[in-house]
Parts: sequence; structure tokens; C-alpha cells
Amino acid sequence: MTDKYNQILESLTAPDQVFAYAEEQHLSGVTYREFINAPHTLAAFFEFGLMFPEWEFIVFQDERYSYQDIHTKAAQMSNALKEAGIQKGDRVAICMANNPEYIISFMAITSMGAVCVLLNSWWVPDEVSYGLDNSQAKILIADQKRLRGLERFTDLKKIIVRPENNQDEFEDFNSFINLHAKSFSEDTLDRHDNATIFYTSGSTGYPKGVLSTHRNILATLFSWALVTTLKREVEAGEGEKPADSDAAPANQSAILHCVPLFHVTGSHSGFLMSIIAGRKMVMMPKWDAGAALKLIQDEKIGAITGVPTQTWDLLTHPDKDKYDLSTFKELSGGGAPRPPEHVKKLKDGFKDSEPSIGYGLTETNAAGTLNLGKDYLLHPGSCGRAIPPVTDVAIIDKNWNFLVEPKEVGEIVIKSPANMVGYWNNEKATKEVFNDDGWFKSGDLGYIDDGFVYIVDRVKDMVIRGGENISCIEVETAIYKHPSIKEAAVFGIPEERLGENLCVSICLKPGSSLREDELKEFLEDKLASFKIPSLVTISHEELPRVASGKFSKNELRDIFVSNMKNASKDS
Repeated sequence: MTDKYNQILESLTAPDQVFAYAEEQHLSGVTYREFINAPHTLAAFFEFGLMFPEWEFIVFQDERYSYQDIHTKAAQMSNALKEAGIQKGDRVAICMANNPEYIISFMAITSMGAVCVLLNSWWVPDEVSYGLDNSQAKILIADQKRLRGLERFTDLKKIIVRPENNQDEFEDFNSFINLHAKSFSEDTLDRHDNATIFYTSGSTGYPKGVLSTHRNILATLFSWALVTTLKREVEAGEGEKPADSDAAPANQSAILHCVPLFHVTGSHSGFLMSIIAGRKMVMMPKWDAGAALKLIQDEKIGAITGVPTQTWDLLTHPDKDKYDLSTFKELSGGGAPRPPEHVKKLKDGFKDSEPSIGYGLTETNAAGTLNLGKDYLLHPGSCGRAIPPVTDVAIIDKNWNFLVEPKEVGEIVIKSPANMVGYWNNEKATKEVFNDDGWFKSGDLGYIDDGFVYIVDRVKDMVIRGGENISCIEVETAIYKHPSIKEAAVFGIPEERLGENLCVSICLKPGSSLREDELKEFLEDKLASFKIPSLVTISHEELPRVASGKFSKNELRDIFVSNMKNASKDS
């Protein structure tokens, strides 16, 4: 299999193929392997959708849009932005729930050379205000909920999407674009032009704006496209190709899009990869496992990309067997680890399914590793191997020395043309995460074994108790083996004698029960005694999350500390 894999990889990356790559020097003087035959800009990339103009692109509630529909509206939006004074390099912000206008706006902004600022729609007004100030956006495109509390931005043009009412005199999205030309004007763009600013869901202080170019984003998309093609060739032979017809085929691939577009999983994995695949995106306004099962049946959904808890919600939903889920095959996950024991259960629970997991960061445009197919079943605890052919993953110690021995634990570093330019207006923070050769420090601890990357923990989240390092992921993995556990988040809080106390917050499955002493007894033969949490909360309430879908351990820490202070006062 390895010989066949390498043979096909070599043929797909030959000089005359779209996936051809070569060593090229970046503007900063760093040399990367680059895709040399791929489109150089997102504007050129969006043209892939016009290979099948009448195919369905977006399904949103009772609305349906073809690739041509969305491309036309994006052109109108681009022309409207120019008339409003937006020029190449200007920042235009988006802040709204997922909907077709989000896609249209992203395509329009990046196609004309402006920079699309994707603000977290879960933010409160003060946080949105910070993002607008930090990015110096000239226009904000938002829904009614996110436009509230921004009155001080009197010079900022605000465009409202899907207003419930428009008494605030914002310009309506459709009115803004309707009278403009339906084709893109010629713009001089370069692959090194800035394209996006995503904001990290930072654990401390203000979020940082992650600035990326067209080149950075396209490096990720073509890396994933290569892996998809390679997997198909290795495991199944030559797969079906899009028909040479304007009519949408009966078997057009479809993805359930259920993660925010302000996150690279939603933007890159869900939205942008759909364009190159001619895929239908069925967008959910918010996650609901029961509604998702019905959509999978009705829209013949073949794939999902989201946080791992979403596929688990589908597998364990009490109504799962009431629906025809025969088309549902690709169960992708990212943004958080998936408990290893879930992998085989997903494979068995959905007929002929292919669970997979990816690892990457906002700063790498989600490029890093992939674990899919048979590899994932054999290595369920790994986030996979580095994505070929332009991404490298390695392990370093605290002094930037590269660790070469198998299973040596250190910080994961990534080198790829997909890596961000840097943090917007924050040179100090940028220098802290890059070395002179272009390697990016992920902030994750891990090791590599036979090419497979294993994440141990976050560098800053490793709990040190009495001088012993404790991996939160290791403890969570053991806890998830209990049949009553739905969610578990392990973390540390300060403790005077031992340095940190190990804590866990648990959400139980509906109808189940579990006492603290029962949990500790269950873990006795699975973990060393110092790895068993000393502080435990158990409830049926879902744990708080940050925008990426990961558990909000900062919020959970605050809850623990507050409860302990209150208990101390009461005593």
C-alpha cells in the first residue's frame, strides 16, 4: 500500500499536473514548497464554480441557490463596495450568523483585493467593537443582532442582512447590491495580497487578528484536494468525475455545513472546499442533531465537517434509526480531539462511513495533519500525518532544538505556505511564534511516532501537580470510557501546596447518573492516582464552549474558583 501511495502521489504532483510543487522563496526570504500550477488568487479559485453554473451550491432553510446565482450576487456586491469607496487592501468586516449573504460577501471582498475581516458572531458588542477598532474596518456587513451596541461607530458604513425591521436606517444588503453590474470587473491581484483576518479565540487578553494572503489560503485548499484525490486513487481506484453538463447530477455530493464561517473549519473545510468539489452546501442556522438527521435524509447529505461532538451527537441521537442515512459517509472532525474509542463506534454506527480527523490552527489556515480511512482505524489516538506535499510537522524543545527520537514529547511546529503572514498590527506576538526558517509554534505539546502525530496537551494547559506533568487529554480519554459520560473537560486550578489541583467538569448522558466516588473508583485501574481529578462536578448541563467548539476551560476554571470561594465563606 505504501509503494502504491508513493507512486500515485508522484504522478499527481508531476510538473505538468495541477498539484505540481517546487521550492520557492517567499517575500520574507523563507523558502517553502509551493503549488506552482494552482490558481494564484481566490478570485481565480471562485471560477471553478462556473464549471457547473446550474448545480446547487447553497441550501439554506427553504432557499436554494446555484453556483451562478452566488457568483452573480458576489460580483454585484464587489461592484457596490467599489462604488462605496472600498479599495484594494481596505478592510471590510462581516459579523453575522451563517447564511448565503456571508458567502456572497466573502467572495466579493476577497475578489476585489480588499481584506475580509471575519468577526466572531458570538461576541458581545464590546468585543465586536474591539475587532472593528483593531482591524480599522471601513464597512461592516452584519445582521440585526450584531449591529446592536455599535452606535459610537458613526463613520462606519453599516449594511444590514435579513433585517427583522430596519428602523435603525442601516442600508439593506439587497438594496446595496441590486443595481450593480452582474460580472466582476478586472482587478490586478497578486497571490501575496492580503485576503483575510480571522480572530483567534484567545485564552488570555484580547483576541489576535490572524492575517493571511491568497497564497496562504490556497495552499491549504490544494493540499486537502490532493489528499482527497490521493485517497480515492489508493483505496478505490478512479472515482466518478463531474459530468460535462450544466445540469446538476442526481448524485451531486453534499455537505452538512454546521460550524461558524468565522472559523477556518467552517470557511475553508466547509465553504471553500465545496467550490472545488462542485458540492452542495446545506447550511444550518444553528446545531440541532435531530434537525441534522432529517436534513441528511432529505438532502442526501454525504459529508459533515465539524467538531467531533457533532458526529457523536448524530450517532447517539435516539431518533437516528428512524431516518435513511445511507448516503452519509464522510464524518470529518476538527477543532478538538475525538476520543479514540469513538472512532470504531462511528465506523460501525454509520454504514460504510469514513471517520476522519484533522489538525491545524487558525494561524496555519487549518493546514497541519490529517488522519482518515484505514489509517484512522489503526491509529485512532493520532491526529494523523503531515498533509503532503507542502506541509512539514516537527517537534521542538523549549530552546527550538528539533527532537528526532520517536515519541519524544515537545511542542508541535508547522512549516507550510499556508502559515499566516502574522498577527495583524502585532509584530511582537508574531515574532514569538515564528523562527527565521518559517516554522510556526502551535502551542500544542505532542510527539511523532512512525510519522503519526499525537497531541498530548496545550503547552499552557498542561497541569503540573506536585511536580508531575499531567496530560488533560489522557485523563479525558480515560473518563470518556465510562458509559454515562457525554462530555468531560479536565483542567487545573491554582493550589498552594501542590501547585495545581486537577479538576474535571462532566456532563452526563440523558437519563444516566454517576457519583463522584463511582467515577474515581472507575478510574483507579486506568490512571495513576495522581492523574485522577481531585475536584469533580457532575451534571446534565452541557459544558461551555468557545467559538471553535472547544470547551471553554477558562470559564470552567472561573466557575470552580468562584464556587470554592463561596463555599469557604459559607463555612
